[in-house]
Amino acid sequence: MSEPREPSLNAVRAFEAAARLGGFTAAARELKLTQSAISRHVRTIEDEFGVPLFERRGRSVVLSEAGSAYYSAVAGGLQALRRASADMFRRRRTSNQVTISLLPSLAALWLAPRLVEFTGRHPSVDLRVHTSRAVVDMRRDGIDVCLRYGAGNWPDVEATHYITEWLTPVCSPEFAQANDLFEKPERVAGVKLLRDDIVDGWDPWLQAVGIRSTKLKFGAVIDESATLLKLAASGAGLALGRSLLIERDLAEGRLVAPFKERVQARYLYWLVTAERSEPNAATRTLIQWLRRQPEQSA
Repeated sequence: MSEPREPSLNAVRAFEAAARLGGFTAAARELKLTQSAISRHVRTIEDEFGVPLFERRGRSVVLSEAGSAYYSAVAGGLQALRRASADMFRRRRTSNQVTISLLPSLAALWLAPRLVEFTGRHPSVDLRVHTSRAVVDMRRDGIDVCLRYGAGNWPDVEATHYITEWLTPVCSPEFAQANDLFEKPERVAGVKLLRDDIVDGWDPWLQAVGIRSTKLKFGAVIDESATLLKLAASGAGLALGRSLLIERDLAEGRLVAPFKERVQARYLYWLVTAERSEPNAATRTLIQWLRRQPEQSA
């Protein structure tokens, strides 16, 4: 009896992506292939084994019993392969290069003003800043350090509490004066409230000062916090400011916090590195510098 042939690695990768992502279209997008190419790869494995790996239901697919068993067997191996490959690329990189990933608003309003100090202290470090609202795959995307906002329970990373965030309304000095807001939180009922899409929203702060949100005038939702704060600074309304993002605008007078009341945000910022990673010299330098920054933010 001849030995059974093993499917090609490309075919197995196509199958694993389709199974993990729940469809051929998503797998094609991740692997940068066409949907028909994913389908051909899967069909090659099915022909080789003589069993269907997916059950076609209209335009969607679900794993068959055999497909579920095969996915359980190959998924861990491919993950280990990706991790090993990423580690090899990481080892090849020079010791003076480091990439940090964080939210665009945090990069623009909190990190950017501090970079002059960092580059002045560490001119030999080749710093790369990656901004994204998505939770990146650190090994796959070549990210050394992340500042993430959330509950801190992401898989395959080591996360340590970085800084607690506080929420308080902010606006331009002129807007606060014109609407007689200083130390009068009840007057928020008479002004337009600007919003972004953070999880907490206005409700925790309104509850803390005893104001019902049903009586308020809300403006459009802005999906980027830097833009939201620019609108507030221009006099467009009252925004709920996040402590790390408003500190410089408050210090330089573009924004004011008319009320003393503030509430702690539901989520925190976390300093994140890949699990079981070996940071190079530049990464260690950046992490040490980052750990000193919360004192300044406080």
